Amino acid sequence: KQWYQRRVAITAGQEKDKYKELYEQSEIERKRLEKKGEEERRRFEKRIDLLSNKFNTLSKELSEEMELNKCLQANQKEWITKVVASNSELQASQERHAAETQELREQIKDLMFHLQSQATINSSPMKEDIRGGEMHVVQGPSNENRNNRRSPRKKK
Repeated sequence: KQWYQRRVAITAGQEKDKYKELYEQSEIERKRLEKKGEEERRRFEKRIDLLSNKFNTLSKELSEEMELNKCLQANQKEWITKVVASNSELQASQERHAAETQELREQIKDLMFHLQSQATINSSPMKEDIRGGEMHVVQGPSNENRNNRRSPRKKK
């Protein structure tokens, strides 16, 4: 009976040592896994912070780019309006210039006719008779009548 009791005590002691060693190993493994988990958590938190900062930076840049794009589009519309207005002004100015040039040419033609007539009268032996006389201008056929004679087409 003592032998069995000693054997049970020895076996119980061995089992106790075995479980104690197993418990210590599991505690060491648990601590190692906790440490590893903590390191991974820190690494992921650091990665999250970096990505968060990058996201915020890119969001700001996107907002700035969108605002800049909006301003550029408004500016472009404004410039298009200015160009259209400038082109209209230029065209009107060119038309006025052409009309003024035509008027000046007609005035020069009339002036040249007057000067030629005056030169002809001054060189004429009858200049005294011509100066004292009266001149009547007879109006010729109107342009409309002249055009009708030149083109034999019938008006519709």
